[in-house]
Amino acid sequence: MLILLLGPDGFSKRQYVQEQAAKTSSVAVFFAADEMPPVDSLTGADLFSKAGVFVLSGLIEKFNQLEVVERLVASKNQIIFIEEKLDKRLSANKNLLANKNIAVKEFILPRDKELNNWIANRAKFYHGKISPAAVEELAKRLGRDQAKETKAGGKVVAVEEVYNLWQADAEIQKLLALAAGREISAQDVKSLISENAEIDVFDITNAIADGQKQTALELLHRHLKNQAGADEKGSIIQLNALLSEQFRNVAMVQDFISQKKSESQILEATGWKSGRLFVMKKVAQKFAPKKVLEFLAKLAALDEELKSTSTPPKVLLDLIVSQLLL
Repeated sequence: MLILLLGPDGFSKRQYVQEQAAKTSSVAVFFAADEMPPVDSLTGADLFSKAGVFVLSGLIEKFNQLEVVERLVASKNQIIFIEEKLDKRLSANKNLLANKNIAVKEFILPRDKELNNWIANRAKFYHGKISPAAVEELAKRLGRDQAKETKAGGKVVAVEEVYNLWQADAEIQKLLALAAGREISAQDVKSLISENAEIDVFDITNAIADGQKQTALELLHRHLKNQAGADEKGSIIQLNALLSEQFRNVAMVQDFISQKKSESQILEATGWKSGRLFVMKKVAQKFAPKKVLEFLAKLAALDEELKSTSTPPKVLLDLIVSQLLL
């Protein structure tokens, strides 16, 4: 039996795999970086003729030949391929998705109020209580309303959330530990959970890439304002680290492109989602590689300056970002 798990929700995919694995004592997991298992080992039964579960992450293209697929489909074993998405332009993938003997399951992250429902249900799963106001506050802080939309021809063709359910689940467990049996309140969320900062950094990077100086500076200051409880210097050191990471990613993408690496090769090397790679490639096209490396050097100098001098931190940050926009 061949099962194909698609979509960006890795948390729910893992739950599905665990449920299937619990039904058998024979489970094997393979990743793209591992040595590829032979087809015979996937389709064969053990000594007691018991069906097993094989999980292959990022490996479908290695087995996507008609005769191989037919053997996997006919096997008594559950052979589960995990992919974020398939390129539907390829005929082999079209045939795979059209094959009615293959179980295709789509795992999409909950959007809008669906995330609120997921949070409330997850708290119940842990035998905890959470107020509606706390659910709303946590959903907002996770980035529920900050989805990135990709448009083509004026239509939304892709949506990428800034959160994942691994993160949401971890935050719920922290809140339950804090509440210690009582109902989680909105104030608990505000005091313990910081707002998802990644979207701010992406927005800042995009504003810099588009040459929008005023917008970039406003976003910088808004991000710093949201860092409740942290001193200004500490917040700027943290923001500097986030910006450095973003521009190292830009430099890395530019290097991959110069080496003519395929999208699948880049995704395997970085572990990113395809939506993130799409955004980073767009940003990378807007900067000269030399300028990116120069900016990274300036951010490194800023970090040293922040930690060794008494110059107002915000002045230094504004100065360096302004230089990038010249």
